[in-house]
Amino acid sequence: MSATTRLVKVMYIAGWGRSGTTIVDNILNSYDGVFSTGELFYLWSRGLIEGRKCGCGVTLPRCALWGDILDAAFGAERPDPRRMFRLQRQAIRVRHTRALTAPVAGPEAEEYRQVTRRLYGAIGEVTGARLIIDSSKIPSAAALLPGMAGVEPYLLHMIRDPRAVTHSWMRTVPQVDRGKPAMMHREAPAASTMHWLVRNALAERLAGAYGGRYRMLRYEDFVARPRATIESLLDFAGVDAVDGPFTDDVTVSLATNHTIAGNPGRFRTGEVALRADDRWRQEQAPGPRLTATALAWPLLHRYGYRARTSLPNRPVRPPAPRVPEHSKLS
Repeated sequence: MSATTRLVKVMYIAGWGRSGTTIVDNILNSYDGVFSTGELFYLWSRGLIEGRKCGCGVTLPRCALWGDILDAAFGAERPDPRRMFRLQRQAIRVRHTRALTAPVAGPEAEEYRQVTRRLYGAIGEVTGARLIIDSSKIPSAAALLPGMAGVEPYLLHMIRDPRAVTHSWMRTVPQVDRGKPAMMHREAPAASTMHWLVRNALAERLAGAYGGRYRMLRYEDFVARPRATIESLLDFAGVDAVDGPFTDDVTVSLATNHTIAGNPGRFRTGEVALRADDRWRQEQAPGPRLTATALAWPLLHRYGYRARTSLPNRPVRPPAPRVPEHSKLS
């Protein structure tokens, strides 16, 4: 079976940034037979056009592994990165998510789907991975997977308390994957919380298209039981948790990765003791906290978060999937 037709399992991580996706991504990548692409959506723009660093430390155009993957997928006829970026901006916008769950999308979206399908196939062929993790988080790109030939798709919907997310987006974080010093983009409380609302609502709406292959995970639940949670995710995808990176229930040894774009934490390797990052509870000013609480109200209680942050989060079962009109894709 060629790189374009080989059946591969892909777990797509959806949600809004600063929700713990990077550490979950890196831990999964450290298991035998699992390969993380990082934010594959940004291969064309941040990776090949801007030349940002791969998780291995070299610029992505110079990474031998990604060179082998692109050769296996496309040979000498690699797609023009600028054209792929234009396709994303024309047909794979977040607002297109609902339309992209249809069995057949528009011609631009179908072209993009076929290119991504070939990439996934080549990644499986070159790395030998039994499970590919794509932590792009973009719901519109996630909408393409259930209709993608040769792919067995899984959707991991990651959520974090919106007050914590807002606090993280307001912090000054160095951008370490560029050639010159820079700071990562920051989001104001209102903007961050609106993105949180939209991304989580759309990710949950995709559950119907993925059938029984949808899983919701709160950052707070993950960090309370990291090893058990990660092993549960692998079981969910039908992959044995062998040769894992955990040295005990909360300590993990992270392997070098080949991730694209994302939080600077993706460059971290070696032993890491996992614990909740709840600095926001002491450091966050009242204004941003009230803004995030008020705007997130429609989904706050649905996901088990208290309006009063002095109270512990309540246990929550994953909400019943919302089945979209175009749900018979598999």
